[in-house]
Amino acid sequence: MAVGFDIGNSSCFVAVLRQDGDGSIDNEYSPRNTPAFISFNEKNRSIGVSGKDQCITNLKNTVSVFKRFIGRKFTDPFVQQELADFPKPYKVEQGKNGEILIKVHYLEGEQQFTPEQMMAALLTKLKQISKARLKTKVVDVVVSVPTFFTDIERRAMLNSCEVAGLNCLKVMNDSTAAALGYGFYKQDLPAETEKAKNVVFVDIGYCSLQVAIVAFHKTKLKVLATNFDPCLGGRNFDKILADYFQQDLKERYKVDAGKNMKARLRLETECERLKKLMSAITQSIPISIDCFMEEKNVTVTLDRTQFDELSAGLLQRIETVFQTLLENSKMSTSDLAAVEIVGGSSRVPSIKSLVQKVFGIVPSTTLNADEAVARGCSLQNAILNPAFRVRDFSINDAQPYSITLSWQPTTEEDSAMELYPKNHMIPMSKVLTFYRTEPFQLMAKYTHKNDVPIPDTNIGKFQVSKIEKPKNEDSAKVKVKVRVNQNGIFTVNSATLSETIEQEEQDAKSEEKKKKKVLKIDLPIEAWVPEMSKKEINELIKKEKLMVLQDKLEKERADAYN
Repeated sequence: MAVGFDIGNSSCFVAVLRQDGDGSIDNEYSPRNTPAFISFNEKNRSIGVSGKDQCITNLKNTVSVFKRFIGRKFTDPFVQQELADFPKPYKVEQGKNGEILIKVHYLEGEQQFTPEQMMAALLTKLKQISKARLKTKVVDVVVSVPTFFTDIERRAMLNSCEVAGLNCLKVMNDSTAAALGYGFYKQDLPAETEKAKNVVFVDIGYCSLQVAIVAFHKTKLKVLATNFDPCLGGRNFDKILADYFQQDLKERYKVDAGKNMKARLRLETECERLKKLMSAITQSIPISIDCFMEEKNVTVTLDRTQFDELSAGLLQRIETVFQTLLENSKMSTSDLAAVEIVGGSSRVPSIKSLVQKVFGIVPSTTLNADEAVARGCSLQNAILNPAFRVRDFSINDAQPYSITLSWQPTTEEDSAMELYPKNHMIPMSKVLTFYRTEPFQLMAKYTHKNDVPIPDTNIGKFQVSKIEKPKNEDSAKVKVKVRVNQNGIFTVNSATLSETIEQEEQDAKSEEKKKKKVLKIDLPIEAWVPEMSKKEINELIKKEKLMVLQDKLEKERADAYN
């Protein structure tokens, strides 16, 4: 069996590929959608459906949308903007090393957790769901991440998988996973010698928008270009509706939801439901909330035309993302064969109209909007798993941000070069040659600061050691192999020193001759990259196991009591 996890900000899906087909797994409450909510109580944690059920009754101890924080520092402008635009009912504070700490009341006292620990708890829940439904232990998984995730965020996701006891075979971009789910089963794709079929994938989820153009042949896909808005998703539409109704209720009923977190949360929940209803209904739709505030029952109405007027600014941002994708790909609409839309917010009619306006094609819904990414991840798992027999299908992804490598120069040589431009094919290795007489350091960073949604563009430093000046030459020849791997993470894979030596050899006539021979010596590489140490991971594994045990004991106690 091959398992894939689609980790969303609001909800998650688990897909499994078996010899008899593929499909998504339902959780213990029957839905396939597992909410990304963790509620902390006096005796246990409630994760998933039971966690979301407590988001009103246990407001300050129910944590959600924590994926936005993994791998980031508290002072990160992205984090501060998130906290300002979408205030959290739980406490988010700065740790002693600048990290983000989420504070909750748990086991009769205040405790703090990092976003990576929260993610590990959610992954543990998905692992438990998989095990219960498949009747077997689940270890190897492929996990989805947004296309715009940087090195540090991808490493953080891998660390969280490790804490959850999972062997993550690959962190896979959402758009690429959806594309794999689309292309793998297609019977009408062109042969290698024919012109590729170019398909646009539009994925608009709860918090973000991702788009990609993918070229398909019978046995492969290649991501040609990507674009995204990390801060534009379905919740932005919910917020606009909630802000509008909050003002309306303030004027008509003299109640201010902005001063009451529970009331505001109830209003946003109703707005999300209203948005979904407007996807199918054009006339005015009422929403009623009993005992909203000050024991007042309230009713408000809205129609689709008003909704589109309120959303005009958001729709303009979406259109800009679409247009920029076309510009970056250097393609015209005539080069496109289809547009597939996925994601929980893809059902909004005005977004579908925008797709048709920009790309000139009526959007298709061949894929399951909610489950496409999870199914693509399970397919990738099967392809990577040698024990699983599936047809050959290669995947070439695109690097979302350009990467530059720099070093200490010698004499007048260049000291930096752009190795991977934006949309460069990955995974991809490159070999660089240096002439050195002593150890040296390489520094990798994202080239354009304004393109990357993190304040620190540095990826990592890499020290190549044990280099000495050769006896008969001015400098040692060092070949360094760098790579952006299948996880989208930059690494320095190896460094090899080539040294020419003379050896005496005897020929058939017993005459000695001196022959030159090139020796290749592997050099040690020390890396300074932003990820957890083995010691830190082991400590978090112990903590997670203790909390899992506590959850299990409390469940057994409750079951026995019932």
